[in-house]
Amino acid sequence: MAKYPKVNYIGNKEKLVNWIIEEMPVKKGTVLDIFAGGCSVSYALKANGYSVISNDILYADYVIAKAMIENEDKILGLSVFDKKADEARVRELTDKFSFLSERLYYREEVQELGKLAAVSEQLKDNEKYLFLALMRRAMIRKLPYSRMNVPWNQIQKLRDEDYSYKKYKRKRAYHNQSFESHMRENFEEYNAAVFQGQDCKAYHCDAFEMTKKIDHVDVVYMDPPYPSTMNNYDAFYGLFDEMFDKKKQHTDFTRKADFLDNMDRLIQKLVGKTGYVVLSQNTRIRPEPEEIEVMLTKYGRVEIKRKKYNYQVTGKENKNSSKELLFILEMGI
Repeated sequence: MAKYPKVNYIGNKEKLVNWIIEEMPVKKGTVLDIFAGGCSVSYALKANGYSVISNDILYADYVIAKAMIENEDKILGLSVFDKKADEARVRELTDKFSFLSERLYYREEVQELGKLAAVSEQLKDNEKYLFLALMRRAMIRKLPYSRMNVPWNQIQKLRDEDYSYKKYKRKRAYHNQSFESHMRENFEEYNAAVFQGQDCKAYHCDAFEMTKKIDHVDVVYMDPPYPSTMNNYDAFYGLFDEMFDKKKQHTDFTRKADFLDNMDRLIQKLVGKTGYVVLSQNTRIRPEPEEIEVMLTKYGRVEIKRKKYNYQVTGKENKNSSKELLFILEMGI
C-alpha cells in the first residue's frame, strides 16, 4: 500500500491527516489544496479517493506535488545514478549554484548538486520531478534543523560530529553524507509512494492566481502559514527555488497584521467556486481564532473542530498547550 514518504517539512500535517480527512464535509469529489506545502494532506486526500488539485507557490513544494500527487505511475530505476552528465553543463550549474557555497554547503558539495541537477535535465515529465523531490529531501536532510536559513557558522558547528556528540549526545553523521547517499536511502520509499489516483493535478501558483484556474471544486482546503508562529517558508526552502530560477512573487500570508484581510479577499474570490472552505489554524495564532470566525461568517455557516496537538520545533516539543483548529465554512448558508 502506498505511504507518504519522509519529506522533512516544517508545519507538516502528516500526523493530523486522518483527523482532517474524517472532518472533510464531503466524502468524495474534488478538493483544492491551495497551500499544499509538504503535500501530506494532498497525499491523504488522494489516498482516500478524492480528485486533488495540489497547489503551492514554492517550487520546492511543487516538485513534491508533481512527484507524489499528479504522478500516477512514473518511478525511477537505480540506473539513474549511473547517467553521465555533460561535464560542461555540470560546470555551468555548479557555477550557477555557487551562491550556496559556504552558505549552506561546502564547495565540493555544491559541485555534486551541479551534477545531480544536470542528471535531472536528462529525465522526462514526472520522473524528473520524482528525482528532484529526492534531491530536495537530501538537501534538507543535510542541513541542521532541516531548513535553509540557519547561519553558516552554525551549520559548520553542528556538522562537526564531535561537537554534536559532546553537546547533544548525537553525532548526526547524516549531515556529512553525500546528497546521492541520501537519495539512495529514500529511493525505494519514494518509488513506493507513487500510485494511481482520481485525476490529480499539481500547480505552482500564488493562491489568488490559483482561484482563476478553477471553475468549481467541492472543497478548498487551506493550510496557510500560521501567523505569529514559525512560518517563514520562503527562508526555510526558497533557495531551492532560486537554484532552478523558479522563485515567484506572491501574496504574504505570514504577517499577522495582513492575515485577516488577505484571507478575506481570498475567500471572496472563491464565492461561487466551491461549496466549502476548510481552514487549518491553531489556538496559538494571532489574530485570535475568534476574529477569524467572525470574518468567515460573512460567507456562510461556520463550524469549528478542535484537536489537541503540539508541534515539534527544532527537535523539542512546544510545551505550550495548544489545539489544532479546523474552520469548516459552508459557503452561502
